[in-house]
Amino acid sequence: MKFKLISLSFFLYAGLAFGQREPSKTLTFDSNVDDLIIVPFNGVAVVSEGDKLHGYNPAEEKILWSIDAPKRTGVNAAAQVLTTGSFGGASLDFTTIEDTPFIQKFFDDQLYIYNSINGDLLFSSEGKERFFQAEYLFDENALLLRGLDDKNLIIAKYSLGSKEILWTTTVSTTYGAFLQTLGKLSGNDAQGFMDIMEYSEDKIFALIKSKFYVLDKSSGSLLWKDEENKISDFRTSLDGEKLITVVTKGLLRGKSEIELYEAKSGKKIWKDPITTKYLVLFEDWQDKMLLAHYKGFNFYDYTTGEKTWKKDPKGKGIKSVIPIDKDFLYVYDDEMMLIDKNGQKLWKSDVKICDDEEDPIFFLEKTNNNRVLYVTATYANMVDYTTGKKFWKGNLKLNEKRPTIAKYDEKSGDFIIFNDEELYRFNQNTDEKPKPYAKLKLKSEKLISSMELFPNNVSISGQSEVVGVDNSGAVLFHNKYTQPGEFGRRLLKTTAIVGQVAGSVASAEATATTSYRDSEGNQVTQTTTYSFGKKAQAIGKAGFYAGAIGQTFVQDRYLAMQETDNYSLIFAKGETGEKLLIKVNKETGEEIDKIILENNKPIYDVDYVSDDIYYSKGKEVRIFKGK
Repeated sequence: MKFKLISLSFFLYAGLAFGQREPSKTLTFDSNVDDLIIVPFNGVAVVSEGDKLHGYNPAEEKILWSIDAPKRTGVNAAAQVLTTGSFGGASLDFTTIEDTPFIQKFFDDQLYIYNSINGDLLFSSEGKERFFQAEYLFDENALLLRGLDDKNLIIAKYSLGSKEILWTTTVSTTYGAFLQTLGKLSGNDAQGFMDIMEYSEDKIFALIKSKFYVLDKSSGSLLWKDEENKISDFRTSLDGEKLITVVTKGLLRGKSEIELYEAKSGKKIWKDPITTKYLVLFEDWQDKMLLAHYKGFNFYDYTTGEKTWKKDPKGKGIKSVIPIDKDFLYVYDDEMMLIDKNGQKLWKSDVKICDDEEDPIFFLEKTNNNRVLYVTATYANMVDYTTGKKFWKGNLKLNEKRPTIAKYDEKSGDFIIFNDEELYRFNQNTDEKPKPYAKLKLKSEKLISSMELFPNNVSISGQSEVVGVDNSGAVLFHNKYTQPGEFGRRLLKTTAIVGQVAGSVASAEATATTSYRDSEGNQVTQTTTYSFGKKAQAIGKAGFYAGAIGQTFVQDRYLAMQETDNYSLIFAKGETGEKLLIKVNKETGEEIDKIILENNKPIYDVDYVSDDIYYSKGKEVRIFKGK
């Protein structure tokens, strides 16, 4: 599943032009509110206060449900919350299970999962088995759980239909006591390796703290494992029958070994692994895989492990491989080349795109008029996709010591590049090298985090300023910000999920459309109809699927999210030192909303669909309708 992510930046601001507005609605509870979250799937606000949990529907402006919260002793958790805001590294805050209306929360180090639509308790890990992570199995209406049983790491499957654990499998006995390891197990390890759990039609693949496990999805049987090697990543074929693992070697993690396996047995297919620096690209072509890494790329036959092309394309310092139709645009050392699916060059000569092979690439993409634009630390230019010939007589020279941001608007074909405090704006049809049309004296260009293209101006945003420049190069506004200082604020829960799909259609049947490549590299679209019947009731009338299958259900909630490109939320200090949350229009620079945060550790969240802001103080939740 791939969706365009909508950027949202957070800034710090001083000096405001208008007064505080009153909330549109205030919810009052019996006890102090200790947590709240807006569920992206349906917009329901879930509130925790005292010994109660509540679900609030903003569309009907009423409390949907209220239930008793689990009893909390608070003995062990309280001490850690005072210093860390979390228990053993596992957040005490509400979190969502991605692409579902389900929320999860820890009470006294036990995991509880609720349906935000009706408040039903779907799962609780009360007992000696203590689970710390859950994922939803969309094809089975079940939860895939990770946890600990004493010192043993376990994986389990829980049916939401029958409300029972279908199986529990011990995959390791070397993870230590619960209180010592919960924090590490629920996040990244000391080396920063990310835990990953994926599943195919009949298998579960789990990478947990650099140890790899493959389980039978139906029975939970452990098919095989690798706990000896330091695995940092893996990839599976679409049918789940083959996979590669990436093992990191060396004190500085400067070398990797890539190994090909039969997924069911764990049998190695290659005689020797590929030794390289890093994996660049893996792509499944049914009977073979495209594998690109630092030292080369080629197709490999799944059965024999042999290369399809007689030799790898030229270049050993490969940094990027971009599949375009049936061709591949790849960057190696300081050059790029286009090849076809047979490994044959399509351009007469390589195109030099930077001065140093270590230069980063800020933009490399085919435009909709058959050109390729590249922006690196040192150069920018446009290349004819068919011939590889540069359109501009000389490269646009950039200052590699200064930050660079590039943005492309597919609809208009316009590009914008910011480098060395200069702005370049040009169209994809431009045949002449552009000249800067604006010179900007920024407060801190190193803190610039986003740039937006509007019809009549460009907006640049960062932690210390927001600047708008019109098409003539005139500065329309330049708002400078000042940091208010740390006050222990709680980050917005929905920051990381802007652009996430939300479902809103009730159905017991769904149609999923997926795309993949066949053995010839053709894009194949396959449509599958899923019938669920009463299983859908476990999620509720808001719809069964969202996410990979839920594109069928994408309605107004998701479409409205595109509007968040137009504004930023700003953490601010007012003229008299008050703490503020500001909403700023990126196109005009106007501060269109301001909310005073009266407590040192404010609890708040934002619905990025409706733009409503929920802020809690004491026993109240104040709702500020989007403007």
